[in-house]
Amino acid sequence: MTDTRRRLRPTAVAPLGIGAFAIGTDLFVVAGVLPDLAADLGVTVGTAGLTVTVFALAYATGAPVLGALLAARPMRQVLIGSLVLFAVCNVVSALAPGLGVLLAARVIAALAASAYGPAAGAAAIAAAPASRRGRALGVVLGGSAVATVLGAPLGVLLASLLSWRAAFGLVAVLAMGTVLGLLRSGVGSERPARSTLGERLRPLRSPAVAGTLAVTFLAMAASNSHYTYVAVLVSGPVELHIAAFGLAGIAGTWWGGAAVDRYGSRRVVTAMLVVLGTGLATLPHVAATTALAAVVAWGFAAWGVVSAQHHRVTGMGPAPLLLALNSSAINLGFAAGSLLGGRVIDGAGTGSLWLIPVVCCGAGLVLHGILGREARS
Repeated sequence: MTDTRRRLRPTAVAPLGIGAFAIGTDLFVVAGVLPDLAADLGVTVGTAGLTVTVFALAYATGAPVLGALLAARPMRQVLIGSLVLFAVCNVVSALAPGLGVLLAARVIAALAASAYGPAAGAAAIAAAPASRRGRALGVVLGGSAVATVLGAPLGVLLASLLSWRAAFGLVAVLAMGTVLGLLRSGVGSERPARSTLGERLRPLRSPAVAGTLAVTFLAMAASNSHYTYVAVLVSGPVELHIAAFGLAGIAGTWWGGAAVDRYGSRRVVTAMLVVLGTGLATLPHVAATTALAAVVAWGFAAWGVVSAQHHRVTGMGPAPLLLALNSSAINLGFAAGSLLGGRVIDGAGTGSLWLIPVVCCGAGLVLHGILGREARS
């Protein structure tokens, strides 16, 4: 009986990965449909970028708060309930008559997604034997990564054939498919570990932790100032560039983790910030034939920073709490980047977007250098 359960448990976490794939698709697909969305709703591209800003901001703030509020609830209830709400909000997004309704739906969808993410990670770990927990968690993390390569390009392609609204419809279908999979599996039946909001935020009292999270925030703000508006930055099929970004991101995630073991996180983050800032600063000014190479360098560096920063924070205290805080920093960076990028595009045009990554990556390098010197002293 025990051996059978050990063989079946990793398979049971597959629906959790599909749920992460749906949420990742929702986050990354909007960039590819933003011009059509803006035109249909009668707003500027920069204003339409608020759909990314509010989603990322709600996710970043919702993850620690809802994680604490829902800690006493059975994980299975949280997983299924959050995904049903997430699917409904995407249906509302697909049918939204105006920007106000769309933004409200995006906020609630993000809150539902922020409740699902930590619960899915905890459920994956609890469902697998100790020797397979890393693989089980990798299924969930892998779902988000594959969303950039497959989910977002597929949504953009569907939107080009039908409407931008079809992209949100696709996300709703993926979410409900996950719900059906969860209903058929027993994953999430284990009792969750409880923690208060104060316990989740306690690591922020450390200047080293706060500074490291600030570097993550600055890097992601630089990246998303361009990713949100990639459809107006590049010529040719935007789904091709999004897929290239995703593939490079997967490679950067793998390389970042391996390189940290060999060179240390300090050197890897420094190198990736330089590549990230350079690639983003040149993208608005290069020819179409060169843009794809810039996108690849950008995707590799952005996710390389994330991988190295995840590794860095786990050495500073309780890994689950610090990884959750780093994820919040990532999403806060997404929100800030999309907001800043929209303001620059509406005010000065895409040619001025290079200023954001130069400032953000430059500030990140300075702060990262200060943290490195303090660690050695």
